[in-house]
Amino acid sequence: IDTGVNYNHPDLAANMWSAPTQFTVTIAGQPITCAAGTHGFNAITRVCDPMDDAATPHGSHVAGTIGAVGNNGQGITGVNWVTSMMGLKFLGANGSGSTSDAILAIDFAIQAKNIFGAAANVRVLNNSWGGGGYSQALVDEITAANNANMLFVVAAGNAHQNIDTTPDYPASYTNP
Repeated sequence: IDTGVNYNHPDLAANMWSAPTQFTVTIAGQPITCAAGTHGFNAITRVCDPMDDAATPHGSHVAGTIGAVGNNGQGITGVNWVTSMMGLKFLGANGSGSTSDAILAIDFAIQAKNIFGAAANVRVLNNSWGGGGYSQALVDEITAANNANMLFVVAAGNAHQNIDTTPDYPASYTNP
């Protein structure tokens, strides 16, 4: 959950999740139909294209750390050489975004998992971002992800401060 993912990148393409069939989710009360073969969701534009368009493609960078193909003689190697990553974009090209769009990205992942089961076995939601104040709506969505057996992983040092004394969200939430 970041600026999206360059799903065409040679180190990432083989490890990108692809929808096995066309499917429809309901995001913010609106049905959105995604084509077979799509790789996730753009919560900003409400389309099923999470392409990273950021000037500094942070989402693709993080995706590479997590799951760049290994031993292919190109670029880098991720922690998981073989994996399946779903792109969830809520940060725009300038690197900023809204909590409400982050919530929609999480909701998309939950719905895709419910629709496809093992074919969209989302187990970890990586959130290498921070900012904004406390949001009960985001707490509730993190709880919904937890109830869907998804681990919500966050960045806990981006603000260069002691988050035990100066909260930084989402790292300072007390959700599991």
